[in-house]
Amino acid sequence: MERREFISAVGAAAVAMSATQALANEHEHHASGEHHHPTKFPALAKAANKCVLDGENNLRHCFGMVAMGDTTMAECIKLTYDVISACRSLAALAATDSRFTKSMAVVVETICAECKKECDKFLQYTECKEMAESCAACADECKKLKA
Repeated sequence: MERREFISAVGAAAVAMSATQALANEHEHHASGEHHHPTKFPALAKAANKCVLDGENNLRHCFGMVAMGDTTMAECIKLTYDVISACRSLAALAATDSRFTKSMAVVVETICAECKKECDKFLQYTECKEMAESCAACADECKKLKA
Protein backbone atom coordinates (compact mmCIF):
# COMPACT_ATOMS: atom_id res chain seq x y z
CA MET A 1 0.00 0.00 0.00
CA GLU A 2 1.41 3.35 -0.97
CA ARG A 3 1.50 6.28 1.37
CA ARG A 4 -1.23 8.12 -0.59
CA GLU A 5 -3.57 5.10 -0.41
CA PHE A 6 -2.87 4.73 3.30
CA ILE A 7 -3.72 8.37 4.01
CA SER A 8 -6.92 8.09 1.95
CA ALA A 9 -7.94 4.92 3.81
CA VAL A 10 -7.29 6.49 7.22
CA GLY A 11 -9.20 9.61 6.18
CA ALA A 12 -12.17 7.58 4.96
CA ALA A 13 -12.19 5.60 8.21
CA ALA A 14 -12.14 8.81 10.25
CA VAL A 15 -15.05 10.23 8.25
CA ALA A 16 -17.02 6.99 8.68
CA MET A 17 -16.42 6.96 12.43
CA SER A 18 -17.39 10.60 12.72
CA ALA A 19 -20.62 10.01 10.80
CA THR A 20 -21.42 6.97 12.92
CA GLN A 21 -20.97 9.00 16.10
CA ALA A 22 -23.16 11.80 14.73
CA LEU A 23 -25.90 9.31 13.85
CA ALA A 24 -25.66 7.75 17.31
CA ASN A 25 -26.00 11.17 18.93
CA GLU A 26 -28.98 12.02 16.73
CA HIS A 27 -30.64 8.68 17.55
CA GLU A 28 -30.05 9.25 21.27
CA HIS A 29 -31.56 12.74 20.97
CA HIS A 30 -34.72 11.43 19.28
CA ALA A 31 -34.98 8.41 21.56
CA SER A 32 -35.13 10.77 24.53
CA GLY A 33 -38.38 12.20 23.15
CA GLU A 34 -36.87 15.66 22.77
CA HIS A 35 -37.83 17.48 19.58
CA HIS A 36 -36.36 20.57 17.98
CA HIS A 37 -39.66 21.69 16.49
CA PRO A 38 -42.61 20.28 18.44
CA THR A 39 -46.11 20.65 17.05
CA LYS A 40 -48.42 23.33 18.40
CA PHE A 41 -51.20 20.74 18.58
CA PRO A 42 -49.78 17.60 20.27
CA ALA A 43 -52.96 16.65 22.16
CA LEU A 44 -55.11 17.16 19.07
CA ALA A 45 -52.84 15.02 16.90
CA LYS A 46 -52.80 12.29 19.55
CA ALA A 47 -56.60 12.32 19.93
CA ALA A 48 -57.12 12.24 16.16
CA ASN A 49 -54.68 9.34 15.76
CA LYS A 50 -56.46 7.44 18.54
CA CYS A 51 -59.75 7.91 16.68
CA VAL A 52 -58.19 6.44 13.56
CA LEU A 53 -56.92 3.36 15.42
CA ASP A 54 -60.15 2.80 17.33
CA GLY A 55 -62.11 3.46 14.15
CA GLU A 56 -60.25 0.73 12.31
CA ASN A 57 -60.98 -1.69 15.16
CA ASN A 58 -64.62 -0.64 15.12
CA LEU A 59 -64.89 -1.12 11.36
CA ARG A 60 -63.50 -4.62 11.69
CA HIS A 61 -66.15 -5.36 14.33
CA CYS A 62 -68.96 -3.84 12.24
CA PHE A 63 -67.89 -5.78 9.15
CA GLY A 64 -67.95 -8.95 11.24
CA MET A 65 -71.49 -8.16 12.36
CA VAL A 66 -72.59 -7.56 8.77
CA ALA A 67 -70.95 -10.84 7.72
CA MET A 68 -73.16 -12.57 10.29
CA GLY A 69 -76.24 -10.93 8.76
CA ASP A 70 -76.67 -8.14 11.34
CA THR A 71 -77.13 -4.85 9.48
CA THR A 72 -78.10 -2.74 12.51
CA MET A 73 -74.67 -1.13 12.44
CA ALA A 74 -74.85 0.16 8.87
CA GLU A 75 -74.92 3.81 9.97
CA CYS A 76 -72.07 3.10 12.37
CA ILE A 77 -69.98 1.84 9.46
CA LYS A 78 -70.58 5.02 7.48
CA LEU A 79 -69.80 7.34 10.38
CA THR A 80 -66.75 5.34 11.44
CA TYR A 81 -65.39 5.57 7.91
CA ASP A 82 -65.97 9.34 7.98
CA VAL A 83 -64.19 9.62 11.34
CA ILE A 84 -61.20 7.63 10.11
CA SER A 85 -60.87 9.76 6.98
CA ALA A 86 -61.36 13.09 8.74
CA CYS A 87 -59.19 12.29 11.75
CA ARG A 88 -56.38 10.94 9.59
CA SER A 89 -56.37 14.29 7.77
CA LEU A 90 -56.62 16.27 11.00
CA ALA A 91 -53.74 14.34 12.57
CA ALA A 92 -51.55 15.06 9.54
CA LEU A 93 -52.45 18.77 9.55
CA ALA A 94 -51.92 19.07 13.31
CA ALA A 95 -48.59 17.25 13.17
CA THR A 96 -47.25 19.75 10.63
CA ASP A 97 -48.81 22.85 12.22
CA SER A 98 -50.82 23.50 9.09
CA ARG A 99 -52.73 26.75 8.92
CA PHE A 100 -55.80 24.64 8.07
CA THR A 101 -55.71 22.67 11.33
CA LYS A 102 -58.34 24.80 13.06
CA SER A 103 -60.69 24.71 10.07
CA MET A 104 -60.41 20.94 9.83
CA ALA A 105 -60.97 20.65 13.58
CA VAL A 106 -64.39 22.28 13.18
CA VAL A 107 -65.42 19.58 10.70
CA VAL A 108 -63.92 16.76 12.75
CA GLU A 109 -65.71 17.94 15.90
CA THR A 110 -69.05 17.57 14.11
CA ILE A 111 -68.22 14.16 12.63
CA CYS A 112 -66.92 12.84 15.96
CA ALA A 113 -70.01 14.06 17.80
CA GLU A 114 -72.29 12.29 15.31
CA CYS A 115 -70.23 9.11 15.47
CA LYS A 116 -70.27 9.13 19.28
CA LYS A 117 -74.08 9.36 19.26
CA GLU A 118 -74.26 6.32 16.98
CA CYS A 119 -71.67 4.35 18.97
CA ASP A 120 -73.58 5.06 22.18
CA LYS A 121 -76.35 2.80 20.81
CA PHE A 122 -73.96 -0.19 20.88
CA LEU A 123 -72.00 0.23 24.11
CA GLN A 124 -72.37 -3.48 24.83
CA TYR A 125 -69.52 -3.98 22.33
CA THR A 126 -66.01 -3.06 23.46
CA GLU A 127 -65.09 -1.66 20.03
CA CYS A 128 -68.10 0.67 20.01
CA LYS A 129 -67.44 1.82 23.58
CA GLU A 130 -63.80 2.60 22.78
CA MET A 131 -64.83 4.40 19.59
CA ALA A 132 -67.37 6.51 21.50
CA GLU A 133 -64.70 7.46 24.04
CA SER A 134 -62.16 8.33 21.33
CA CYS A 135 -64.68 10.43 19.45
CA ALA A 136 -65.64 12.31 22.62
CA ALA A 137 -61.98 12.99 23.44
CA CYS A 138 -61.19 14.14 19.90
CA ALA A 139 -64.28 16.39 19.78
CA ASP A 140 -63.18 17.93 23.10
CA GLU A 141 -59.68 18.63 21.71
CA CYS A 142 -61.24 20.19 18.61
CA LYS A 143 -63.41 22.46 20.78
CA LYS A 144 -60.31 23.74 22.59
CA LEU A 145 -59.08 25.33 19.34
CA LYS A 146 -62.13 27.59 19.26
CA ALA A 147 -61.12 29.30 22.50
